[in-house]
Amino acid sequence: MYFPDLTRRDEVDYHNNREVFYADYKKNHKKVAEDCKHRCVYCDITSEEYGGDDMQLDHFRPQEHFDNLKAHPHNLYLSCPKCNVLKTSDWPCQKNKDDAPSFVGGIGYLDRFERKAKEFLEVDVNGNIIHRAGPVNYMIKKMLLNRPSRVNVRRKRAIEDKKTKIIKGIARLADKLTQDEEQGKITREQRLERMKVIRRLSHMVKSV
Repeated sequence: MYFPDLTRRDEVDYHNNREVFYADYKKNHKKVAEDCKHRCVYCDITSEEYGGDDMQLDHFRPQEHFDNLKAHPHNLYLSCPKCNVLKTSDWPCQKNKDDAPSFVGGIGYLDRFERKAKEFLEVDVNGNIIHRAGPVNYMIKKMLLNRPSRVNVRRKRAIEDKKTKIIKGIARLADKLTQDEEQGKITREQRLERMKVIRRLSHMVKSV
């Protein structure tokens, strides 16, 4: 539900017709968005939850410190505008070395394509990101990852997920009543009466 594992496509899939990277890195927006599963890699809001507006491309390793990575698509991450602004060109770790760690101890940024988020954080029942390891606390404070708008989005997602599971359970119960009638375990009248209760329950869940 939150912070899914991410994998990159091969570099050649980002090439233009001349088999090199686009000079204008924004031309890779669609492919980067797909790699990031259409979610901000920092706060986890989806493009749909953001209102359908385009997310931005963030240079994970900032251009200011890694000029040679400016057009490299593997340094581009999907970010909501707010997270992109809050991160800016901050890079507290070693600069100008492409393969240097993205965090040291509890300082820096979690590379979602190198590490599984679930090993470093979790989301509680109220939608708050909870630090488990690594630089998560640094990121929460620097990028305000638990700002109210994002906490509400994550909480709503959890509620919708529970609603979906309940509705599926109700549908299975309705199917079971039909099977019971066909097998002679209950009468048609009994099925219809119980279905009234099921419909009321379904309506209540959907209206939440």
